[in-house]
Amino acid sequence: MELSARDLMSPGSQFRPVLILGAAPRISVPVARSLHRHGIPVDIASLQPEEPSLRSRAVRNFHRLPALQHDPAAFTDALLSLIRKEQFDWILPASDPALAALSDLYDELRPLLHVGCPPPHAVQRVLNKSLTMEAAQRCGIRVPLTCSISTAAELDSAMPSLRFPVVVKPEAKGAGPSGRVVYCNSAADLSSAIRRRDGESSLVQEYCPGVGVGIELLMHNGECIAQFQHRRLREAPATGGVAVAAISELPDPQLLQSSLALLRALEWEGVAMVEFRLDPVNGSAVLMEVNGRFWGSVSLPIMAGVDFPLYYWQLVHGEQPLVPQQYAVGMRWRWSPGCLERVQGILSRDAGGVGPRSSQLKQLLSAAADFSPFTKEALWSWSDPLPFFAELSRAIRAFITAGFKSLFRRLLPRRPMLPADPLSRLTPEARSAYERLRADASFPDRRTAQPAVGSASSFLFVCYGNLMRSPMAEAMLKHVLAERGINGIVVRSAGVHAVPGREAHPWALAVSRELSLPLDQHRAQPVTAELVASSDAIFAMDFENLAELETLYPAVRDKMFLLGAYAGQTRDPEIPDPYFAGLDGTRRCYLVLRNCIHTLASDIAASRQQPSPRP
Repeated sequence: MELSARDLMSPGSQFRPVLILGAAPRISVPVARSLHRHGIPVDIASLQPEEPSLRSRAVRNFHRLPALQHDPAAFTDALLSLIRKEQFDWILPASDPALAALSDLYDELRPLLHVGCPPPHAVQRVLNKSLTMEAAQRCGIRVPLTCSISTAAELDSAMPSLRFPVVVKPEAKGAGPSGRVVYCNSAADLSSAIRRRDGESSLVQEYCPGVGVGIELLMHNGECIAQFQHRRLREAPATGGVAVAAISELPDPQLLQSSLALLRALEWEGVAMVEFRLDPVNGSAVLMEVNGRFWGSVSLPIMAGVDFPLYYWQLVHGEQPLVPQQYAVGMRWRWSPGCLERVQGILSRDAGGVGPRSSQLKQLLSAAADFSPFTKEALWSWSDPLPFFAELSRAIRAFITAGFKSLFRRLLPRRPMLPADPLSRLTPEARSAYERLRADASFPDRRTAQPAVGSASSFLFVCYGNLMRSPMAEAMLKHVLAERGINGIVVRSAGVHAVPGREAHPWALAVSRELSLPLDQHRAQPVTAELVASSDAIFAMDFENLAELETLYPAVRDKMFLLGAYAGQTRDPEIPDPYFAGLDGTRRCYLVLRNCIHTLASDIAASRQQPSPRP
């Protein structure tokens, strides 16, 4: 039976709530508003610590789940528990990591609610770009010349066949920070980009000039239920990235036919956007990727008259959507925070792209035109303005911070890098914890109090990247305990943002050799739930580390401390990162570490009532 407008809008109608997994505002909020307008309650849950907390009149509740990348088991338990408690009827992914998570949990979720994605075998064909490209080629769709590379040997083998410039992408969608898209103009650039990815499989593709065109579809049993097309007008960064300005268009028959053939070959069910790069000179189109979830410009088709979220909900519930035969063509759309990011890239003269580029003045003038009052705003709603202003304020803060950093770099040209403000790196929740910890440190009795952890049998030292401070603290404590004849103590180190397998920083290596505690064999490892659970005492080096640890693992906050508390009557209990301080700064840091470690070792020895061995 088809849902009537009266049924949908009636205050007395009762629909089970929907859960949107992923908190990207420009995606999650428009989808939530679409469903909310028809009386369907919506919750949003985040799965990544960098995602902001969302507040909207269209969102019943916001839930922050344990970070998927840090603790998959805790994330799974929390998600399933939330679904059972709230009795959600449908779960939708609003990001590639969310889509991957739903695919991984597909069999566990199916008995509980409708899952907003097809079975895992189909999802894998979309998340893995190599599989997507293979399917497209079988359908006769042109794809960029592509090769998969993960090692230097594979790069050497592929180099003769490459045509520069090229684009380096993660092979699996939803990759972490190391999976950013990189443009390479030469073999040296490409070699450097592959090395930075630390063995992760990457796609190296030829650069295809042109404009981005998205074909958005709702598929059901191999048939197209709704369709829409947009063309990108601006991207952030300006050299190529996500759409920040777009315009609605009539579907191109050839692109629509290719998109339908590809989605059918992928056995896709639900919403998807097939993205092409269209060369305006010769009219040829090349497939870029397939987004198997709601896309960043989803508010554009909704405003133009194609309500994808509602139609999808109706299909899931056995209803036949009433899709209009026409929609508003020529409607312009912008995402203001993305436009600000684009302007910042232009002002900083970001050279990270390839292909022809107009002058800085022309790019800025075109950016100004994007803020026309006749252009629809991605997140604006007169009845629900908070999401727009919240995201815009974050974007303005980031814009100002980036401007100051750029100014400092120009005023101090001899310093190649400056440490970023911790607040600019932290998530909103971690930022609150950081400010609380800072405030507590203003009380002398709290600042100098040493934690009573001498009876602990396992210690974990944590810094930012596990490259300088935490590995040396680990080496020092192991050395001092051995000197004092104290056995049975487990000592480890990790980094909140560590890249697995990275060697210690060159300055750390040099100073560690001076101290006869060489870190040559050290390899970085990230903090994990297993490391945290198996450690009796966890020592962070600064308030930023501690704030992130408390945010990620709030249940064990009582065993997290600053190592600098063992430094004695100091003005500040932090042990600053020497990453920007050179060899002398690293030596000063390690001197502080040595004092703290000796005091900690004495505490351990006293708790065990073991006298130090005679010299």
